[in-house]
Amino acid sequence: MLEEYESMEDGEKKVEGPVYNWRCVTEEFMTACSKLDLGELLHDSSFGLFEAMSAIEMMDVKMDAGMMCNQIKRKVLTLPQAIETQTLKTQDLTYAELTGIMDASLACMVTWLEGHSLAQTVFTNLYLHDPSLIEDRTMRAFSVCMLKIVDLIRDRINRSGVYEEEDFQPLTYGFKMAGDVTDVKAVTAMKEVEDELSRAARHLKGLIQEGSSEETSEYHLCVAVCSRVKFFKFLLSMLLAFSKDKCEGVPQAKKLINQMLELIKTIKETVSLGIHPEDREVTKNDYPTIMGFDPLINQRLLPPTFPRYTVIHDRGEALDYIHTLLERLLSSTAMLDATNIQEVFDVFREFSKLSPCVLSRSILQLTFLPPSRRVFGVHPLTDFLKDSLRAFVMPPALSPKTALYNNAEVKQYVDALVTRAVRPVCTVLQVLGHNRARQRDKWAHLLDEMVSLQDEADKVDGYLHQIQMKMDPNRQYGSSFGTWVLYYTLQVMLAYTLSGFELELYAPYEYHYVYWYLYELLYSWLYSTIQRAETFVIDHEAFIESVSVKGRGSKKGKKKKRSKAVQRELIICQAQQNMFGGYYKAVVGLKLCKKLKQPSFEYDREEVRYSHRLAPFACVSTPPMVPYSQYKEMTSLFRYASMPTASDLFSASCKYFHQAKTLYESLQNPSEETQTVIRVAKTNFVTLKLLSGGHKQDSEDPPEFDFSLHKLYPVIKV
Repeated sequence: MLEEYESMEDGEKKVEGPVYNWRCVTEEFMTACSKLDLGELLHDSSFGLFEAMSAIEMMDVKMDAGMMCNQIKRKVLTLPQAIETQTLKTQDLTYAELTGIMDASLACMVTWLEGHSLAQTVFTNLYLHDPSLIEDRTMRAFSVCMLKIVDLIRDRINRSGVYEEEDFQPLTYGFKMAGDVTDVKAVTAMKEVEDELSRAARHLKGLIQEGSSEETSEYHLCVAVCSRVKFFKFLLSMLLAFSKDKCEGVPQAKKLINQMLELIKTIKETVSLGIHPEDREVTKNDYPTIMGFDPLINQRLLPPTFPRYTVIHDRGEALDYIHTLLERLLSSTAMLDATNIQEVFDVFREFSKLSPCVLSRSILQLTFLPPSRRVFGVHPLTDFLKDSLRAFVMPPALSPKTALYNNAEVKQYVDALVTRAVRPVCTVLQVLGHNRARQRDKWAHLLDEMVSLQDEADKVDGYLHQIQMKMDPNRQYGSSFGTWVLYYTLQVMLAYTLSGFELELYAPYEYHYVYWYLYELLYSWLYSTIQRAETFVIDHEAFIESVSVKGRGSKKGKKKKRSKAVQRELIICQAQQNMFGGYYKAVVGLKLCKKLKQPSFEYDREEVRYSHRLAPFACVSTPPMVPYSQYKEMTSLFRYASMPTASDLFSASCKYFHQAKTLYESLQNPSEETQTVIRVAKTNFVTLKLLSGGHKQDSEDPPEFDFSLHKLYPVIKV
């Protein structure tokens, strides 16, 4: 189609307008397309893939989401219009209607928490648009309570800052969140409604006992509504409790969570009692709903985008989601028992492994570091980091009984370093609050900050060593601050590398250098770093005891407790190292007997892939990145006196898996994850034992790495 603008003169009259000159280009178009292979795209310098994906034709029904309302036969009614036409009840709602509306509202809220917009989820409920128009006390109190809950959730998630665009959409589209009603009034209104329903339930129960069986169903419906009112009241109270300063509301929140977990059982049993949508055809633009809900009511509030069909969660699924959310919030409260950054880091790391929702991640972040920027709302961050340093490496500069502690210049250097460490350490914890897919990129960027902090820590250690030599030449200072920073640098490097397995980024033919790097370098450095830190602590405690015997009895208990914790971490580190050592030997053996297929690398090289996978480590000076040439030299089988066979490598792999299993089994009170890893190690031990004996020696079928049991440790199947 050719469109031109021309001027046409008709006597003295000049007319300007579009002139269309239509020409069929089908044949030319098909001829041009025939020259493209399957999967090829034509790329123009002025209109590439980005422009094509971003192009929206406004007012087009296929492209503009706001035009969806024009594709349905029924009229979309606002709340006042629905009240006027009596398609929506504002008073005398039945128990079944109340139950259905509350359950549907909860399902919409859960859908919103999974990344959809408020306009297409929560605010498809017309009752929430203006609760003042509702005359029914129960529905009005519930609507205000629901708006308060949504507003609190939005506030918590916004403040924590650990969400991405796929996690959460905070835009409210101009809806009012019942700001004219205080939180206390909202909770009080729900309590009054709950009391009314409780009295009605007791009355109906009395009628049943007198022999009036027709009241039985009404009694169960009344109990269903009462349990839901109580649940939403507890949910609002819990969010308010988590919002209190200095974590003072956490004990109350724990109590409310336990009460909600009990109520969910009752709600699940009565989920079928509420009204349900009528059975009619579901289209891509519209779906059946109950009274008070309209999926297209806010469609014109959305910006011009491709139409997006929002599937609201099933009511049963929504309750399961809330149940899981509450359990995770309950487990997150254990963080208040942490006394240093290391313990907090362990809590965040284990919590992140569960892939929690954005709300639970946000509340965990704000529990540790609320807007006041004090740990648990009480402790200054610098003091908390100093306590963590004392617990991990016990630097003499932070010990009151040493000469360095009373040196003013030393104190100035140490305070400056600790203040500098606040940002990267807090960023480590914040990264653990993001979703698992986004963490990998953030770990890579965080390494730059960790390297800078590592350099500063080394400089401070060097300066303190000089001061120590002047004060006491017989006592070595050691790199205590550098060791502490190195520990977290290694944790970041490990998190980045291991996330590649979880996100399925590595191909099987890449496993050999990834496993080697984990086994030979990262876990080896981590193990020696933990050992060095423990040596610093032991040496310092011995020095303190040599100059003072005061308080020796109490220290023994603390030393014993600390020794157990460090010993456990060392065992886990060694077990993980052995697991990856077993995988490395197994993969090299499979390559040697040509069971692991290799790509031709026509347009690629292994060196390029190796450098790409480990590129973020190039900026790290300790531990230094191993170049590809050095890796090939260190892993060459020709460096052995007699070149090992595939059977030898499989036997070595067996030993690693057996050692890992033994180490994990030595742990007291093993977690469910540890027991899973033990099963994986046992299975791989048996498989490699068979391969070392010549099992399927002539088979060229590629092995399968099954990650179904564990995201990091696959079961090798041949």
